Amino acid sequence: MRPLFLLILFVAFSLPRFGFSQADTVVVPVEDKQAAEKIYNDGIRLYDKGELRQALAKFNDAISLKPDLWNAYYNRGVVKSDLDDFQGAIDDFTKVITNNPTALAYYGRARAKHELNDLGGALTDYSFAIEKDNMMHMAYYYRGSVFFEQKEYQQAIDDYTNAIASQKDFAYAYNDRGSAYKMINDEDKAIQNYKEAVRLDPKLALSYNNMGSVYKKQNKHKEAIIEYSKAVDIDPEYYIAYNNRGIVKYDSGDLKGAIDDFSKAISINPQYAYAYNNRGNAYYKLKEYDNAIKDLNKAIELNPDYGYAYLNRGNVKEMQRKDAEACEDWKKATSLGVTSADIYSKSICN
Repeated sequence: MRPLFLLILFVAFSLPRFGFSQADTVVVPVEDKQAAEKIYNDGIRLYDKGELRQALAKFNDAISLKPDLWNAYYNRGVVKSDLDDFQGAIDDFTKVITNNPTALAYYGRARAKHELNDLGGALTDYSFAIEKDNMMHMAYYYRGSVFFEQKEYQQAIDDYTNAIASQKDFAYAYNDRGSAYKMINDEDKAIQNYKEAVRLDPKLALSYNNMGSVYKKQNKHKEAIIEYSKAVDIDPEYYIAYNNRGIVKYDSGDLKGAIDDFSKAISINPQYAYAYNNRGNAYYKLKEYDNAIKDLNKAIELNPDYGYAYLNRGNVKEMQRKDAEACEDWKKATSLGVTSADIYSKSICN
């Protein structure tokens, strides 16, 4: 039997939903009793109650009455962002910036661009926001997240550090700084940051998951299982943590426990191709080849470009003496960039 292959392990990288709060809205005094300002402040009250579409209508009305009410454009941009109308939000924040380039307006536009995956535009606007307010911890935090996505991990660490300097109890920033340290293989600092994150927020399940992933990398299986278990105790729907705990159990030889965890991940998210691949590998090691094929077929159905699932299915088919089908799978895996499949193909296939 060939050595067992790829099991997918995930480190959670946090990105809180949008980053606005009620405190970010801008209130206009009503001493002058003008209609536009009164309607505008009605919009603020509706926003504070979570009635977003009604708030949007009020801001529209206020702007119709007073087209130079720039705070209304800003707050309308906030509401549009909350409603996932990110291009509309960008348009409103741009109007504000053109007339009154505040840190909040740049930050708002950066967040909307970030949501649209315009990383370059987001990076520029986060930087403008920081230039205007160097204590704006959320701008540092999200600029750090852009650097993280661009694999500029040291720059991400620097920004998370600035975010923490401005907001000492910023648990998410500690978590993500830990993940950046993990990516540059500084595992001790990664663990330190994850521990600080859960000290600040004991319910931050993703930090326990991430600690487990570092311990898994260090082959500290007992410690990894403890942290993954904390993650799923806090969040019983955390299918990634179940998958990751299953991988550690698999590596420890507890195949039935691994299958239980992979099955739990699948029950929570039936579209999670990685757990099917991993459970298929566990069945393969138990010589339950039909179950393994069933799971690997499902992984490929969910993700037709999943090269390692083809590799693994080819290995199972080889054990079933279906060499021609195994070769087809290895060739497909090779075409998807799995170099080890090419080795198998060349050694066995014509």
